[in-house]
Formats: sequence, C-alpha cells, structure tokens
Amino acid sequence: MLWGEERIANELLLKLGVRISPRTVGKYLPKRPPGRRRGDLRWSTFLRNEATAVLACDFFVAVTATFRMLYVFVVIEHGTRRLAHVNVTTHRVRPGRCSSSEQGSETLTITST
Repeated sequence: MLWGEERIANELLLKLGVRISPRTVGKYLPKRPPGRRRGDLRWSTFLRNEATAVLACDFFVAVTATFRMLYVFVVIEHGTRRLAHVNVTTHRVRPGRCSSSEQGSETLTITST
C-alpha cells in the first residue's frame, strides 16, 4: 500500500465524511510502470538538475559598528553561486512598497553560458 492511498482515504473521511478503504483509493490511482523510480525528487537532486535556472532572494537587516541599521536585499544564482543583485539602504521599506524587488526585476539580467 502506498502512503498516498492512506492519506487520500483519511482526507476523504475528515473533510467530506466519506469512508473509503485505502485499497479502493489505490485501484483508481495511476500506476507507475515497473522498474521506474518514484516521481518525487529530493531537494539536492532538484537543485543539481535545475541550478542554472534557480535564483534565491533574501531580505535582512545588518547592524553596523556605529549601530546604524542597514536593510539588505540580495539575489543569488544557485548555478554559479554568484550574487546577481544586491540592494542596501538605510531607509526602511514600508509595507506595500517593494522597491527592491521591482528594481531587481528591472536590473536583473542573467545570461546562460
């Protein structure tokens, strides 16, 4: 019995009040061809396969030696592990105003080699 069958049967019972056997659920799930691996990938495998197309971004606060707050927005390319965009400001961005991400989408150009 697959883990998915049990989970689907429990979801049907809890959310819809329909009691059904996990084996019945399994009859209607698509079957995997013999000898083929499971369809799910680990994060490390996905990242290795797709690293050239994956960007990660982070927004954090850095405190200087003089106790000033710096607000930092960073975009990194996973494939090359290089910084694609960095924006640092002393002004806090108010909610609803995403100047860093909007500027990043305009200035970020990544060329595949």
